[in-house]
Amino acid sequence: MKRKIALAALVLLLLFAAGCWNRVELEQRAIVAGFGADQSGEEGKIEITVQVIKPGEIRAGPAARGGSPKAVVVYNSTGYTFFDTLRNLTMLLGKKLFVSEAKIMVVGEELAREDIGKVTDFYDRDHELSTLNFLLIAQGEAREILETEVGTEKIWAYGIADMVKAMKAHGKAPATKVQDFLDAVESKTTAPVAAAVQVVRKEKEEGEGEEKAGKEKAVLPKDLKLSGAAVFRKYQLAGWLDEKETRGLLWVTGKIKSGIIVAPAPGSEDKLVAFEIIRASARIRPEMAGGNLTVTVEVKEEGNLGEVQPDTVDITRPGVLKELEERKRAAIEDEIIAAVIKAQELNADIFGFGEAVRRKYPREWKQLEDRWDEIFPALEVNMAVEAKIRRTGKITKTAEPKP
Repeated sequence: MKRKIALAALVLLLLFAAGCWNRVELEQRAIVAGFGADQSGEEGKIEITVQVIKPGEIRAGPAARGGSPKAVVVYNSTGYTFFDTLRNLTMLLGKKLFVSEAKIMVVGEELAREDIGKVTDFYDRDHELSTLNFLLIAQGEAREILETEVGTEKIWAYGIADMVKAMKAHGKAPATKVQDFLDAVESKTTAPVAAAVQVVRKEKEEGEGEEKAGKEKAVLPKDLKLSGAAVFRKYQLAGWLDEKETRGLLWVTGKIKSGIIVAPAPGSEDKLVAFEIIRASARIRPEMAGGNLTVTVEVKEEGNLGEVQPDTVDITRPGVLKELEERKRAAIEDEIIAAVIKAQELNADIFGFGEAVRRKYPREWKQLEDRWDEIFPALEVNMAVEAKIRRTGKITKTAEPKP
């Protein structure tokens, strides 16, 4: 939090400094923390939402949900293009938009299904916007995402960017930047993905002890849920991956750095064990024999035994440690299989299998490239997963109550 306040303060100092951009005073600029883009209800138009920082509120104490004052304010406008709409917003605010401090770009589901290129082209072309912004796809409207408070974070868009980084660490969402998306679009085989985000509304029942008919539901403040991934075919949204499928994708692409694996305990299927991922690596190995193409996904993982539910595992018993490793290996493989099945259903090579084939078999690839959309959905994908347990914690057996 202190780092973000210091960063915001530095931006303000730079804006005041002599020699900076035409010496425009801070009051004449609107510092944008994040963007949103939706399909407009007006034919042929898009709606752009901006979350603007209120510099005067940055130094205030920690934000309280529903409290006041807010450190950001949200504006939106419509136009025929992204550029056109930003100019309309400038007229609405009466200030020039300062966009270099933006951290996220959220695109609504309806616009993503039609053509996300209406957003990404301007990002790629304009010298002020950064393609290092995180790209998120809303399961709903982007506007509502930017209007939702994020915990006690004063600048909500920055809070969302922190959520992306945290989810990346746990393998529950990809940390896709606009540039990553554009690179995948330019690939002839690899399909783009981006993190999925949605608004979650919680409800509780009031009047406990009263008759059921007399109970009323009170709606609590909405929250954001960031998990899973949006899958694209070029510029069109093709479908979604859930958390399990998303982690399967990240296993294959070698982007799992940490996280928790939960699996059934040996001999007690109703009990669970949890493993901490310490390190992992992956390799995609294509093989061509007799004109048949197969791909093998090799994953190597090392971790620690983190938790055992009572009365299940005694690791001092022979073979128990090997059985735990097998349970962990099976859980990883299950996640990868789920991702492969969904990707083949969507006919979207999100793993880069085609790129791996091109690198290993450049001559044969010339015959496969134009038919990859036919080949990928039926491609045989094999697994070679190795999972090791390095540490089991301070104890060898869960404490048991005395009879």
